[in-house]
Amino acid sequence: MTSVPTFRGVFSAFAVLALFGLSACNGDSGDDDAGGAPDPAQEAAEEEIPDNPLPEPEFGDDETVALPLGLVSPPGYDWEIYSSDDEFQPDQPHSHQVARTEMFGCQDYISVMHSVPMVTENPTESALEYLISMDTSQHGSPAFLNPLASSGLEVTGVEQDNDTVTVNLTGFAGSTDQCQSWQILKQIETTARAATGAQQADIVLDDVPLAAQLGLEDTTPLTIHSLD
Repeated sequence: MTSVPTFRGVFSAFAVLALFGLSACNGDSGDDDAGGAPDPAQEAAEEEIPDNPLPEPEFGDDETVALPLGLVSPPGYDWEIYSSDDEFQPDQPHSHQVARTEMFGCQDYISVMHSVPMVTENPTESALEYLISMDTSQHGSPAFLNPLASSGLEVTGVEQDNDTVTVNLTGFAGSTDQCQSWQILKQIETTARAATGAQQADIVLDDVPLAAQLGLEDTTPLTIHSLD
């Protein structure tokens, strides 16, 4: 019988291939009746949540699934030079990008990669645990960054309620500056959204929002752009 990799058994042998293989009130009392004009403030608030073009990962007939992994794009990143049709090269991780976010923080982007298929019951937890457990924070040439690898975070649970996924963490972020704080936050958010198809993500560290602990105020979900 053909064997397939399990989540806990792939970290060392799969370190390269797996990685390179996303009601307000307007103050007008004249429109209180049903069927009145839409509330502009409410419409604007709804538009702040971008659509996620990435569906929830599908399991294969052998019960394996490719994990979506969010990495910080290389400096000087140019989306147009990367293509999903590029021939696979272990030292060129961009050949397996499936999506990227809009710019955030210190002019950074998050690139979404797919791992080789593996066995797991929870793709979101497995993807985040994989990123946290890696030995190095730089991958490929040009180098994609994985600041989660140098953090002291641990995933304690993932829950999804309709279009929102909540990631519960413990430990410490280990951020060295505000730029890295943004990278860690958006890396977790994008990975969780890509693994669930959710439009937004709430990241909680020991029952307190991670953004607040990192001193970050703007937590608007990033727009994710599919490569296809």
